[in-house]
Formats: sequence, structure tokens, C-alpha cells
Amino acid sequence: MPAPTRPPYQLSIGQFILNVEARRDDKGRLAVYKLPKGDGGGTFEVAGINDRYHPHQAEHLKDLIELGQHVAAEQSAVEYLLSYTDLVAGWTSITALEAFLRDCAFNRGAGGAAKILQIALGVTSDGHVGPKTRAALCAIPLTARREFLQRLRDAREQYERRIAPPVGSRAKFWRGLVNRWNRAHQFALTFCA
Repeated sequence: MPAPTRPPYQLSIGQFILNVEARRDDKGRLAVYKLPKGDGGGTFEVAGINDRYHPHQAEHLKDLIELGQHVAAEQSAVEYLLSYTDLVAGWTSITALEAFLRDCAFNRGAGGAAKILQIALGVTSDGHVGPKTRAALCAIPLTARREFLQRLRDAREQYERRIAPPVGSRAKFWRGLVNRWNRAHQFALTFCA
């Protein structure tokens, strides 16, 4: 079955997520990354797509890379990242918010992305985008997109501090997480022109 046709803005979102997740070889091609023992994501990943949570896709990407089909691996990874996060596209018609929320959804699943959105909106954070969440989101004026993106970024940090505080072994990863949220925020702002 051919991959669905995606609008260019979605392809750029998928490529952004891939680029912040990916390890690349010395020629700039996607690489298979062996995860350290105790990582929690399995034994390996390609662009954040690991063999614990995404076993079939991780194996597929690994096979493509090992066969030298690097372009196909890149395209397959982008499409997978988008299809995995497609649910959030139905929450908003504002591209900038979709971009940020897709990045949240890839890292924390749709439920985590929903909770981040709800924290930013100041509604009950139950992980389900229902009528109250949608009404609160629709009430945000288009002119307030930039301010709301900052609230989303701050809500992402609040959520992370709640579920995985930066203590113990997590402390060493915190700087990378903060950098990731900031990069996602800056990328989302590019859609506010």
C-alpha cells in the first residue's frame, strides 16, 4: 500500500522530529543506535523508534539501513513518526500547535500530549481531548498563538517534572530534555509567521 500523501507542512514536522531523534553515520544517513543497558527503550533504535515500543518498525528500519536503502529508511521513518502522532492533528487546525503537540506525542504518547495541552489550557488534565479541552483550545485567539506556544512549552516541562523529575539517573538527561522542548518550541514558532 502506498504511503498517504501528506501536505508539505506535515512532512516538515515529521522531518523535524526525525532530525532531533536521529543518530546519523559519517555520511549523514540514518544509523542504528545500540541503546545502553537499562535505557528502557529496548536494545536499539533508529530515529527514536526503538525495538521495545515500536518493534516492527524498528526492525523494518534496521533492515532497510543494513540493505543500504537509506532514502527509503528516511522516508519510512518520517511517515511512521507522522502516523504515530496523527491523532493530535485532529485537535487543532493551527499548524504551529500541531507541530509542537506532535513532538510531545512522539515522546509521551497521545495521552501525554493531551495532558500537556490540558495543563497549558488550565483544564482538567485527564489525557483525553474531549469537549471541554476542545472548547478551551478554540477560545484561544489566533493572535495569541505565540503566547500559547510558550504556555505549551512550559506545560511540557511541568508535566515532565511531575512524571519523571530530574533526580538521580534522570538528572543527567534533563539538559537534553530541556533543549528538546526549546527546539520544538522554536520550530513551532516558524509556523506563526
